Amino acid sequence: MKEPTGLLRLSLSIGLLFLYTLAESNAPVVQTKLGGLRGQYVSVKGKETVVQAYLGVPFAKPPVGPLRLAPPQPVEGWEGVRDATQQPLMCLQDRQITKDLYSNLSMTVEIPEVSEDCLYLNIYTPVKPAEKTRLHVMVWIHGGGFIMGSASGYDGSVLAAYQDVVVVLIQYRLGLLGFFSTGDKYAPGNMGLIDQVEALRWVQEHIHNFGGDSKSVTIFGESAGGASVSLLLLSPLSIGLFHGAIAESGTAAMTMLFNPNPLLVAQTVANLIGCESTNTEKIADCVKKLTADHIMNIQKQNQMLFFGVTADGQFLSKSAMEISQNHEMHKVPFMTGANDNEGGWLLAKLFAPPGWEDGVDRVKVMRSMEMFYPDPKNQWITELIADEYLGTSGNRVKNRDGFTELVGDIMFTIPALQTANFHRDAGVPVYLYEFQQTASMFKKMRPSFVGSDHGDELMFVFGLCFTSYFIMDGCAEKDEQLSRIMMSYWGNFARTGSPNGAGLVQWPQYGLEGDYLGIGLEQVPGQHLKRDRFTFLTQTVPEKLRFGREKMEQSDLPKTGPVVQTKLGGLRGQYVSIKGKETVVQAYLGVPFAKPPVGPLRLAPPQPVEGWEGVRDATQQPLMCLQDRQLTVDLAFNWSIKVEIPVVSEDCLYLNIYTPAKPAENTKLPVMVWIHGGGFIMGSASTYDGSALAAYQDVVVVLIQYRLGLLGFFSTGDKYAPGNMGLLDQVEALRWVQEHIHNFGGDSKSVTIFGESAGGVSVSLMLHSPLSAGLFHRAIAESGTAAMDAIIHSDPLSVAQMVATILGCNSSNTEQIADCVEKMTADDIVNVHKQNQMLRIGVTVGGHFLPKLLTESFHNHEMHKVPFMTGTNTDEGWLLANMMAPPGWVDGIDREQVMPLLALCYPDSKDQWITELIADEYLGTSGDRIKNRDGFIELVGDALFTIPALTTAGFHRDAGVPVYLYEFQQTPSMLKKMRPSFVGSDHGDELMFVFGYCFTTSHVTIDALCTEEDEQLSGIMMSYWGNFARTGSPNGIGLVQWPQYGPEGDYLGIGLEQVPGQHLKRDRFTFMTKILPEKVHLVQEKIKHSEL
Repeated sequence: MKEPTGLLRLSLSIGLLFLYTLAESNAPVVQTKLGGLRGQYVSVKGKETVVQAYLGVPFAKPPVGPLRLAPPQPVEGWEGVRDATQQPLMCLQDRQITKDLYSNLSMTVEIPEVSEDCLYLNIYTPVKPAEKTRLHVMVWIHGGGFIMGSASGYDGSVLAAYQDVVVVLIQYRLGLLGFFSTGDKYAPGNMGLIDQVEALRWVQEHIHNFGGDSKSVTIFGESAGGASVSLLLLSPLSIGLFHGAIAESGTAAMTMLFNPNPLLVAQTVANLIGCESTNTEKIADCVKKLTADHIMNIQKQNQMLFFGVTADGQFLSKSAMEISQNHEMHKVPFMTGANDNEGGWLLAKLFAPPGWEDGVDRVKVMRSMEMFYPDPKNQWITELIADEYLGTSGNRVKNRDGFTELVGDIMFTIPALQTANFHRDAGVPVYLYEFQQTASMFKKMRPSFVGSDHGDELMFVFGLCFTSYFIMDGCAEKDEQLSRIMMSYWGNFARTGSPNGAGLVQWPQYGLEGDYLGIGLEQVPGQHLKRDRFTFLTQTVPEKLRFGREKMEQSDLPKTGPVVQTKLGGLRGQYVSIKGKETVVQAYLGVPFAKPPVGPLRLAPPQPVEGWEGVRDATQQPLMCLQDRQLTVDLAFNWSIKVEIPVVSEDCLYLNIYTPAKPAENTKLPVMVWIHGGGFIMGSASTYDGSALAAYQDVVVVLIQYRLGLLGFFSTGDKYAPGNMGLLDQVEALRWVQEHIHNFGGDSKSVTIFGESAGGVSVSLMLHSPLSAGLFHRAIAESGTAAMDAIIHSDPLSVAQMVATILGCNSSNTEQIADCVEKMTADDIVNVHKQNQMLRIGVTVGGHFLPKLLTESFHNHEMHKVPFMTGTNTDEGWLLANMMAPPGWVDGIDREQVMPLLALCYPDSKDQWITELIADEYLGTSGDRIKNRDGFIELVGDALFTIPALTTAGFHRDAGVPVYLYEFQQTPSMLKKMRPSFVGSDHGDELMFVFGYCFTTSHVTIDALCTEEDEQLSGIMMSYWGNFARTGSPNGIGLVQWPQYGPEGDYLGIGLEQVPGQHLKRDRFTFMTKILPEKVHLVQEKIKHSEL
């Protein structure tokens, strides 16, 4: 084909320009007091009416900059005519989820990009610009769990054309930006809901320009949009803004929508982004400064982070349940309902175990049900509910169908019925439905057992069979017929407050007989929808829960608790039940093992505890040793752990005891004494729970506390403050165990010490201290050993002088420095740590606890000769690398960004060649940013934990004692969802398995569901650890044989499968312990000779 000539090209350009001008001149234009809007005409299948669509109409100022986290502000006007033919950008969310959703539904639709500037609405009106009609208005609020959704995901043209109404589709802020709250004035929350209010105000002021009647507005929505509709009925901010309401598959009675503790979530966000987390004003300010990409990443990488609706005092004056029960809602006609298989497909795929479509075992259903009743103490309730919904036959298909019904009932149907009752009893007209049909195109995509799933009614309500906006498989004639009926019911309700009209099956008003309409290809009135299930879930279960609590309160057992007598005095503990075990464990909490280290005993060795009169209460967690409490709060949240976190105090030398032995029994059980981690600056006994390990392994578990930070490790390097007080506290706790543990059924001649991170280091150090001789008989050091050079303080005096300078004390005299620190207030001590986080107060050498250098005692094999177990996790470096690395590093990192971090280990510029050598080993030279990221994580884990563990294992082996080495390779299922997919088993991940947190019911519980694999692996881990505590070997019946660590470097890889191996990380170990030191030595020798 020939290229067009210049004249032809000119003619084509003029022609196109003419057509464009013609189209633009024919486009509808509406004038408002804000300015003009140019929309577009939309045709609808089966109707001659041509609808006008005005897209992306702003109803508020962009909520950016100082308006982020602030209530929406009225939109400002504009000059001339604004284009309103493009879909608005979606509010900040994971766009891929929306793309996948429509792809799975075989529907093609325009999916805009995301932006913070998203407060827009779309208007569809069948009225011509010049007409002065007043049509009824229907304002749609989209669903999406308050984290996704948009106006562009719907099309109001068909409903507008077929029902002669004005349809408005609104957007509102989502996720963090829409529902983040600090629980006070700095970020009150509910901004997404207040955006909806602002949109309704806009409708009141401007909808007449589009032919709409501001005195006849019906709000309607589905799922989170239905819940929004229901919440708007309870808010004082929305008075007079609408006149009818339709809540589809979502109401304010859905308790899971609410966040009862927004501050905790806010503090977790602050911790994730590295901001001050103790001051709400600073938290809010920090969030306001985040980039949009950073906000997106927080939500993607922390999917367990829930930003819900809060009782903020503005949008909701009090709890939604209280307002509903008091009938303090807006008295307008109300329609609500649910679909007959709400939990049948979409949600079942999220919650049910793999392969559930073919049937599911009862035990797997029980595990999934824990999301509704997470407290393990209420396991009997889940059994009760399982009996109701699954029966007892064990039929896997019946279990599947019962589970999907249960999910739909608890999440949607029962809340809809409760809400209908509240509104009916308030004296307003209520219409209830159950939607019972699946679109023919969806039937082809799902198993035959799935009925009308969550959201299935939407294509009928919006008449998607007749739209030109969505491209999808053809509709069957019956789909089109049902869609017309649905639109008529909804349109009639918008016009009159009743869905009834000519040619429709009569829809009865919801009254005392529970009248409703079943809507399918046939529409059949019914009564008492799901009466038995409703009675069971709203009356039977609550009554039994209440009866169970009362019975427990009246029982003598929990009131009095077990009492044990010691020569110090009596102790009254508490009984603790364990999931999966009949054994009832006794817990004695906050038992003192030394005098309070206060006053003259600050910076002094611990003194033996004095006795007391009578029986001392031992049912409360002890106060934590002085530390930044917020760090523990954040850590527990990030690990999805529910735990009591006490306040801090200097009076903190206490321990917790868990024993399966009865007070009167003269048993002698093995004892396991746990030393917590936390970098010697944080941690406590209260953040662990020894009950499951005690019950499953028939051992006595003791959790000890010790002084931390400045009070535990401050040293002037001489007699005035010799240091290592925290370690001496541990020794004193072990002496207490030797003297008193027999009273709790423990054998003082069979004591195993175990700990993780700084606790593992403590265990390892105990093996080198003359003070701990004879106090224990086996040792387990998890992810921390004495070969970690970073924990040893080579120059304590310089740190002591730095502290003195910070405090304004004389820094030249060690006696005066120690005296000054002894006079500090507890708050001053905590602030010194908070404000000087680079201040490293570590273990000192040369005193009573460690008289010799560790390298010397290691090489001379001068350690206690007891069986020793140690190991690390596959990805030890993730947590620490995430703290050190620059923003955005999870997507890859440049070598140049890694080098300054390596320089922290080798700060002398002359040693830059060493960091280059290490970088070549771990990062390679390709420049691949992903390889750099992974190499950096591995390096951090190796340098800090794995190589020291291997070094320590080698020394103990060569000293002739039994050594068992492991590599832990599994991530807890609930933590996988909160981390990038490339992260393996991180620092501390083994703890929930070792302590059996899938089975604990009291002090520590998991705020998520354990999988069957989690529980099985936890049982295996507890068995290995328990066996070691009994015999000095982890091996036992039913376990994969764990080889002893010998010349071939035998170890056990522990994951869902346990696989023996040899020479763990041999090449990295050789590089770090031989090649690198030899090269450093060689260069140093060259420098020495050159200087000569």
